[in-house]
Amino acid sequence: MVNNPVIYCIPGLGLDHRVFGKLKIQNAQLKFLDFIDPLENEKISDYAKRISDAIKEDNFCLLGMSLGGILSVEISRIRKVDHLFLISTIKNKSEMPTIMKFIDKLPTKSKTASKLAVEASVAFKPYYDKSDAAGNELFDKMIHAASVDFLAWGIKEIANWEFDEELNCPFYHLQGTTDLIFPIKNIDRAETVKGAAHYMIYNNDVDLSKRIEARIKILASK
Repeated sequence: MVNNPVIYCIPGLGLDHRVFGKLKIQNAQLKFLDFIDPLENEKISDYAKRISDAIKEDNFCLLGMSLGGILSVEISRIRKVDHLFLISTIKNKSEMPTIMKFIDKLPTKSKTASKLAVEASVAFKPYYDKSDAAGNELFDKMIHAASVDFLAWGIKEIANWEFDEELNCPFYHLQGTTDLIFPIKNIDRAETVKGAAHYMIYNNDVDLSKRIEARIKILASK
């Protein structure tokens, strides 16, 4: 991988590019892919193709958080990706916690159910994923700005993700030891971030930035 690579960042469900605002990766060009509206009954693999159309470079990396990590894996199946940086996410269905499979049984087509999920996420976040006041405020703004229909679609597609193969490109997976969404006990071949939770892209920005910078330097030297 070359020095100063282009890295496209894809956020988690209900979030947007603002979640990456504190990352300071000196030896890379960070660009951002915000979510687009899914088509009716669109599968995540087809959605990944459409969202990746915004990437015009031939040589690029992807940095995906949570749902963004899943989409990064899907994009790497259809386009050549120099390197994947996976944050607070999973690489295949084998790493999916069992509870996720039951989420799909909820009436996610109902806007009421999705709105309830949004309100619960905001209410409980300070307890399960501790941030400072600014971090909690940002989370509140992002998730309330998200489309309820997109949230319903995303929940369903995460629960039904069927990919269970080896990745076809190099990857660097960082996972917090207190992540309650995708618990570390289910994750294979990841570098752990002690005490970090699912929102560590914001809460642990300095640590993650340094780790990613170090990884890029190693790759560039090969």
